Amino acid sequence: MGVVAGRKTLHSPFFKSWGFLVIATLLAQLTDSWNRETLLQRFFRQFSLPKLAQGAVECAMFGCVFLAAAFVSLDFGIQQMLPGLVPLVLIMMISMVMSGVYRRDIMHDIMNVYIHSLYGFVLAVLPILIYLHVFMPRFLDEKFIFFFLFFAFFVTGTLRPLTSGTDFMDGGGRRIN
Repeated sequence: MGVVAGRKTLHSPFFKSWGFLVIATLLAQLTDSWNRETLLQRFFRQFSLPKLAQGAVECAMFGCVFLAAAFVSLDFGIQQMLPGLVPLVLIMMISMVMSGVYRRDIMHDIMNVYIHSLYGFVLAVLPILIYLHVFMPRFLDEKFIFFFLFFAFFVTGTLRPLTSGTDFMDGGGRRIN
């Protein structure tokens, strides 16, 4: 009854209750040791909106990349592309804001810009796929998704250091002035 070859099975009530106690104890210790205020501050510090000009340039950039990808891969006209344009640009911008790429301390280091841009693209992939699957199934084409994400990543990697307003000629450190 609950014992197999001298060992207790995982289905016994002892292991179920013991595992629950261990998990509950670990969670209680973690929540006691964390300062909730600093955790929330860290969470909200990650979000930072871009400057108005930089946000407009990046929205236009994502929009142009979307139009180019839809034209090349799907052979759609402008009127067929417009319903999917704004939501995908919005998803991309929200994921970039969530990645923290617009934070002042991130924008002054070229490697942090690239790393947080990559975080933003990783955050954007799943919502884009879900949105396309649910609302725009005609855009759910492998070529379109590849072209949009591929071109958006490399165009962003090229333009974001230029629009950040940082002089990276000093090796990627802080501004001198």
